[in-house]
Amino acid sequence: MKNKLILFDWGNIVESHTTGYTCYDAFNDLFRSCGYSGNKNIFTSLGKYKLSIIPTVNDFEIVYNKIANEYNFKTTYKEFIKSYKEIFDKIDYYKDVSEYEKSLKDKCYIGILSNLAVFDKERLNKQVDLSQYDYVFLSFELGCRKPDKEIYIKVSDQIPFNSKDILFIDDRQDNIDMAREFGWNVFKTTGLELEKIKECCENFIKGDDPNE
Repeated sequence: MKNKLILFDWGNIVESHTTGYTCYDAFNDLFRSCGYSGNKNIFTSLGKYKLSIIPTVNDFEIVYNKIANEYNFKTTYKEFIKSYKEIFDKIDYYKDVSEYEKSLKDKCYIGILSNLAVFDKERLNKQVDLSQYDYVFLSFELGCRKPDKEIYIKVSDQIPFNSKDILFIDDRQDNIDMAREFGWNVFKTTGLELEKIKECCENFIKGDDPNE
């Protein structure tokens, strides 16, 4: 009988942040396509807008207008959405990691816990078929994001597992640290380290320390 849950982050665990066409490349190309010609670090400078907790496409338009003003966009909101989906669909992801995650379903429950924008869910579903996961927790749907305590509270309230029976795999130390405060087992890695992910998961399923 399955009684454990492994939650995987998306970015830099399945989605590539370091090889091939990354989300950083996608943001740069998106902004260029909208008419931006400056040299800001797009991904970093967008942090203040908290894009990953905007719940609907209509709500996103309000923030889009602020971004368009700051970056001198030449596009309409409708054109922005079209470009976003076309460009972000090109982001590479680690298919071997995704397939391994889904291979665990006979041994435990699996889920995704990630900070993502409202436009990203469609892409994830095309890439990995979200119905294959037992739980999908996305920040824009929960209205909060990692590493804020609120998102861990909401996730904990929605899953029937003791904290000791949860393993969370993420690439960021602050996300890991907060999960540990909730008593979850944690493992910090990236999708480039599939063998480490496998070892960690197998140890956890057996009841051993996932970090050993």
